[in-house]
Amino acid sequence: MKALLALIMLAALAGNHALAAERKLLKDVVIDEMTKDSQATAKGAGDRHLGLAWWVPIEFWGSILERDAATSAADKQAMLNVMAEVSLLAVVQADISEVGAFNYYTKQQVEDTMLITFTDALDVKRQLTPIKTLSPDLQVVLSVFKPILEAAMGNLGSNFHFYVLDDRTSKAGRLIDPYREGVIDVQLARKDGVSLSLQIETPLNALFVPRTCPNGKAAHISWKYCPWSGALLRD
Repeated sequence: MKALLALIMLAALAGNHALAAERKLLKDVVIDEMTKDSQATAKGAGDRHLGLAWWVPIEFWGSILERDAATSAADKQAMLNVMAEVSLLAVVQADISEVGAFNYYTKQQVEDTMLITFTDALDVKRQLTPIKTLSPDLQVVLSVFKPILEAAMGNLGSNFHFYVLDDRTSKAGRLIDPYREGVIDVQLARKDGVSLSLQIETPLNALFVPRTCPNGKAAHISWKYCPWSGALLRD
């Protein structure tokens, strides 16, 4: 019984740490900062290879739509409702020639080696399998959103491959929450067989009102103590 109670307390503390901090209104979230927070480049890729993964939660779309004066409130809500139980993962891979030319991988080449897992704050790891069959509504909404993602990434955008992830757990809760602690791990491989690891960590700092350390420097949302002074950071 004591062990069970301790586990419950640990779960509550782990789940609520980020939630206690003050969240930004989506209209105040800086899109560029959120994009940076939710991306990862491949470790071990070398100078002649590019590997990049970008996780896109519903908060990204919410922030975009908050700034859209041309779309009606009803249409915005309809699009968000369609995306409410999924998130997107965008992945790009390329070999880079000696003169700097990018030779991009096809979607099938990426999928042949890709393994996606999510580890939550309690160190529970789940393998994530992209959804193969999309609903008609989701296909329509993605056809609207995909050009936004491509434009946000400049020249790389047209070479991203997009994967839809089921964001529900067996208890009907949210699996990957950008406000809670967790790690999305994307395993890829180069054509020569070299393994690549990309990790996107949550919570996403851009979604929270900034905290500051006693020296005035910004404190990341994942920090519990200031690295310069060791002072406890309060939510």
